[in-house]
Amino acid sequence: MIYAAVTMSQLLCLPVFLGVVYIQDLTWDFSAEVLIIVIVCLAVGFFASFRTSIPLWTCLVAYALYPFSPLLVYVLDYVI
Repeated sequence: MIYAAVTMSQLLCLPVFLGVVYIQDLTWDFSAEVLIIVIVCLAVGFFASFRTSIPLWTCLVAYALYPFSPLLVYVLDYVI
């Protein structure tokens, strides 16, 4: 039930947000940040999708991705 609520929330909010950006003709300078958020969400969601209860070790994966995220944003913004 929680997964369904999160999925519906994300699927409804993203088009509204992108519609506002498009209608207002705003500049989009956050591609690297959005890409990292999607990668982290997919990584954590991958571990959680195969279990009915989330074990404690998955928090270690999520905590490990936290310092990895700004580093990857830096690489995408300034190196690539």
